[in-house]
Amino acid sequence: MRKENIIYVGIDLHKETHTAVMLDCWNQKLGEITIENKPAEFHKLTRKVSRFVTEEKTPVYGLENAYGYGRTLRCG
Repeated sequence: MRKENIIYVGIDLHKETHTAVMLDCWNQKLGEITIENKPAEFHKLTRKVSRFVTEEKTPVYGLENAYGYGRTLRCG
C-alpha cells in the first residue's frame, strides 16, 4: 500500500470525550471530530472518517494510551 493511499486517524482519548483528527500523508488536516466517550456516539467517528475513504484510500487508526479510556472504542 502506498502512503498516499492512507488516511491517518489519530485519536486523543479522555474520560469524557475523544477527539480524532484525520490527516493525509503530507500531514494536511482533512477533518476533526470530538465525540462523547459513549458507545452510542462512536458511529459519528466512523461516519466522519468514511467521508475520506475511497477504493484507493484506507484509514489507519492510532489511539493514545490514556488510562484505558478508549477500551470501549472499536474501529472498523
